[in-house]
Amino acid sequence: MAQSEELFTTRMRKATRSIHSLSDALVNAKFALSLSDETVWGGGLFVFYHIFAYLEDAKKRLNMRDYEKLFVSDVLLRKDAFEDDLLHYLGEDWRSTPKSMALENYLEHLQNLERENPKLLMAYVYHLYLGLLSGGQILAKKRSVFGDANSPVGKYIDRVTDFTDVDIPQLKNDFRQAMNEIAAKMSEEEKQAFIEESNQVFLMNNLIVNSVGGQNKVLYNVLYKTSAIVLLILGVMLAYKINK
Repeated sequence: MAQSEELFTTRMRKATRSIHSLSDALVNAKFALSLSDETVWGGGLFVFYHIFAYLEDAKKRLNMRDYEKLFVSDVLLRKDAFEDDLLHYLGEDWRSTPKSMALENYLEHLQNLERENPKLLMAYVYHLYLGLLSGGQILAKKRSVFGDANSPVGKYIDRVTDFTDVDIPQLKNDFRQAMNEIAAKMSEEEKQAFIEESNQVFLMNNLIVNSVGGQNKVLYNVLYKTSAIVLLILGVMLAYKINK
């Protein structure tokens, strides 16, 4: 690669910046309100579990060298961790939770890609696992601070975002390097298709995040409590002025 040639991962980041920023804002806005509600948190884990599980199962089915190369460490494999977390948050019957239409459409899209152009599944692997190593860690830290007030004293540690003793910056660097090495063998047409599919990743993520129920209830509770505090402060101020 020529020294002046732009890395493919950098090119992807620029090409997906707008939809990526929108996706980040949506996830942060929705799940920030749900950090203290375990049911909503579990609902978010449920929709993404099916996507991560599909991608990891596809690794076994495809037996494709580049696809396997992108999983630079077994630490990235999160299917079992998702299942442990879902058992904790949604209970033993979590598998019977109905899938939203957005999630069904997402999975159908992945199935079509696997049949027609399995290389494009790597766009989902790259962006979703990198997101878990980045934004997922931020959400996990927020949950450790704003966890469910009704939970027992011993807080549950979310397994899906737990990368204890893992050098996450190095893992992310290895991940990007693997993606760039894979892209180096792609034609320009293949690279462009990969970038277009990358935008689709964020669009479909937005749709399944929107499908998670319960955020309106959380928002109502937050606004209700905030309004009560504001009214209390106004009442105190008014009483102070009257009795001054």
